[in-house]
Amino acid sequence: MTDTARRSRRTARRSSYLVAALLDVTLLVLINVSPGWQAIPVLTAAAADVVVAVDVALAVALVVNLLCLARPRRSLAAVGDVVSTAAGLAAVFRVLQVFPFSFAGSATDWAAITRLTLISIIVVVSIALVVQLVVLVRVLVLGPERRD
Repeated sequence: MTDTARRSRRTARRSSYLVAALLDVTLLVLINVSPGWQAIPVLTAAAADVVVAVDVALAVALVVNLLCLARPRRSLAAVGDVVSTAAGLAAVFRVLQVFPFSFAGSATDWAAITRLTLISIIVVVSIALVVQLVVLVRVLVLGPERRD
């Protein structure tokens, strides 16, 4: 791989960390400041019990993305992926557990659709977590990092 190609890959990777960090901040502001989670009509007061878990998951992802932006290392990214995915999985579990939604007055069974969607997300994210754990073990076993 040429030096130009390496630099291009490195720049693209760092840009993705920056975009992800900006998205994390944007979501934290939208949920907690303006317009706030209360502005979503299908959420009940029980959503307050979920907001902390979602905030923690977003904050963890933000920290991981900022660390990876500052120090783009394979081992750091692998650990960060595992930690942020686990935090996100915990948040989705909490949403399913509390189920802070009310779909009154709809002919469609949105509650069942939402539950099925949350369960599907949990399955997919659980698979992703297993894959990321394998990647982490692989990165740790391979030894010295390459700076790509």
